[in-house]
Amino acid sequence: MTNQETSCPYCGDTTGFEMPLDYAPVFVWCESCKKKFIIERLAKGFEAMTIEAAPSCSDPDRRAIEMGGGQEE
Repeated sequence: MTNQETSCPYCGDTTGFEMPLDYAPVFVWCESCKKKFIIERLAKGFEAMTIEAAPSCSDPDRRAIEMGGGQEE
């Protein structure tokens, strides 16, 4: 993981986070407003987005449910 900084999509203050090595989106907690938002790695850089505005494939919780689906018979 590498250390990065971004503007919080809720309050706009700069907050630090660790970028994962893979492309899976992750949750980050803003150091100022204490709200949780999503960081998603892109081909060049990353995108910070609010949980409300993120597509379901970018929400780590929803992605785990959809990708892990249950067992199919």
